[in-house]
Amino acid sequence: MGDETAGLSGRDAAGLAYVCAHFEELRELLGDDGLDPSTPLERLRAGRGAEAASTAGLLGEIDAALRAATDDFASIHGAGQGRGGDLSGLEPLEIVFRCPLRRCTGRPGSEVTVARPVCSISRRELVRERLV
Repeated sequence: MGDETAGLSGRDAAGLAYVCAHFEELRELLGDDGLDPSTPLERLRAGRGAEAASTAGLLGEIDAALRAATDDFASIHGAGQGRGGDLSGLEPLEIVFRCPLRRCTGRPGSEVTVARPVCSISRRELVRERLV
């Protein structure tokens, strides 16, 4: 995605920046495999250079879908119910890796340095999940 912030409000420009930075995470969270061109994420991707009103509408659809998927806990436009944010009002999705056998506590995504981390006890691959 390029720079399509011209004509957008500051709130929508920040929302678009968040979607661009977290596109794959949002796609996974919303169950969007990229094959259906009618999803808001795919319509946003296909509408490069579209007018600001169209982009703002798609951002609204993505935000509504994200809120529905997270019980109104996360939003592309800032904090949801009871959720704090950083200075921009936005907060990245948190990734954790948990033990599939529940033998260890797993690790936060920020501590994982390899593509496929394994449990130090069971030697099984840790399961990647999002905290929302």
